Amino acid sequence: MGISGVGSVNSYIYNMKTGKLSTKDGLRDEFAEYFNDDLDGRDSHSLNGFDQQRKSGIKKMVSLMEEMGLGKNVLDTLQGDEIEITSEMADATTCIFSINGEKVFTVNAAVRYTQEEISVFGRLDHPYKTTHPTGYDPVRNRLSIGVGNVFSFGNGYKFTVERDRVRIDSYGKGTAEDYQNAGSFAFGLSALISFGDQQAFSALHRAAVSTPMMLEFLNELGVDTSREFIINDTRCEVRHGRIEEVGNKVGVPSSIHQKAVERYEKWMYLPLSKR
Repeated sequence: MGISGVGSVNSYIYNMKTGKLSTKDGLRDEFAEYFNDDLDGRDSHSLNGFDQQRKSGIKKMVSLMEEMGLGKNVLDTLQGDEIEITSEMADATTCIFSINGEKVFTVNAAVRYTQEEISVFGRLDHPYKTTHPTGYDPVRNRLSIGVGNVFSFGNGYKFTVERDRVRIDSYGKGTAEDYQNAGSFAFGLSALISFGDQQAFSALHRAAVSTPMMLEFLNELGVDTSREFIINDTRCEVRHGRIEEVGNKVGVPSSIHQKAVERYEKWMYLPLSKR
């Protein structure tokens, strides 16, 4: 077998009765021996973290097949005790498994973030990155928003984006509801800027009141939220009434997540014998 890594595709024969894995051509294979517990991963110089993840994924898939009927439509047509299991490492964190050519199971590994990274996306009191906002660019459908922006909507409240917060100034007499709405708007605006600056979870501006306010606010500034748009450094889209980062399924800002994935990938390539 070759060294496993991103893009690797491997197929093996699994015996449902014995629980053993073997190669399609019957030749000796370290991963099959490792899966069958005939070889300790620490005794091999070719097996690495991707192989460890594949072994764990197959074990989990087989368990789900037995306990919850995963892949039942495939197994119903099974003749004999053997199935062909194919694994595909789509990226450093994602392994896709197929049974007899049909995709049935995906393993998504979690990556670890450093304390510094967690401090960036886990709080809303960091100084905003965008300090020289340039407004709306209709060609790119991009809004640059940040320190120095001032918004007044004629309802007695003015909102000024300062270094690390949105200040509310009242120059009229408003009701308690007006004051509460002003607070919701300021919170949403601050969260939106942090999100656009890749400094916050997308979940931070999903508040039931603030989110509709932000969508209306973006539309008033010319942003077309019915298609992909950009806020500062982040490609955005509206999904189920929420402002989300395009292609982001983990919530953590993509620039931070990608760095963690790169560290994780290097670690995955390390031989098990050196861990």
